[in-house]
Amino acid sequence: MVGVVFRAVLVSWGALLVDGTCVMHNNCNGHGECQSSTKTCSCYDGYGSATDVADYKSPDCSLRVCPSGKSWVDVPQSATSAHAETECSNKGTCNRGTGLCTCFSGFSGDSCQRMTCASTTSAECSGHGKCVSMKRAATMSAAFPLSAATTYTGAEATTTWDEDKIFGCVCDSSWAVGLASGERQKSEWFGPACSFKRCPSGDDPTTSIDESDCGGKTAEGGVGVGLSGNLCHNDCSNRGICDYTTGTCTCFTGYYSTNCALTSELAL
Repeated sequence: MVGVVFRAVLVSWGALLVDGTCVMHNNCNGHGECQSSTKTCSCYDGYGSATDVADYKSPDCSLRVCPSGKSWVDVPQSATSAHAETECSNKGTCNRGTGLCTCFSGFSGDSCQRMTCASTTSAECSGHGKCVSMKRAATMSAAFPLSAATTYTGAEATTTWDEDKIFGCVCDSSWAVGLASGERQKSEWFGPACSFKRCPSGDDPTTSIDESDCGGKTAEGGVGVGLSGNLCHNDCSNRGICDYTTGTCTCFTGYYSTNCALTSELAL
């Protein structure tokens, strides 16, 4: 009987020696498997697995890793290779307790992989525009700088790495915006957050040329050129001061109407 007990004790001690690594690493904290032969933990995904991208992986699987994305800033690997996967896309800090990124101002997403659009209110683009990616903006003829609709996609590993990362506001307008005939080269709402409103437009009554004609004129940004019949926008017909917070004109002396395009001898 004593021999049986003694052998049982030896077996128990042997198991402890074999599994001792697990004890030393708190049994990998329930977030991994202990590899006794190497005395290391093989952590599960999210706690430092071999496939997890992380700046730091805890040996005992006690700390979380955070979501990763293409790095906004890093050291290029070659002339055409950069923006490797990094935790929080190098634009945030990782909370190792929760596994969540705290993004720096101006960035959002679970891995801080997107730019946020500017807004002066809680609404998207101040309630006067749409927040879109570069990939989508490239297809929109009303996005600035004005140009013919094109594409910006298909090479995320190299040249279009930021196609779904950089976002900006495309502002609303009560008139058509673009380079085609009947479209204007400026939108009604404008600014990074679409928080400013243009005033009514008109032809300057003091000149012999038509300032509203933008046919053949290069739009702001130097990319697109207005087609025949394309329109320029002249706040207050160049005969007044526009209040961009309200979109209303204060006309110079001698001029009146909502766009200051009319003259009055009585007002001179």
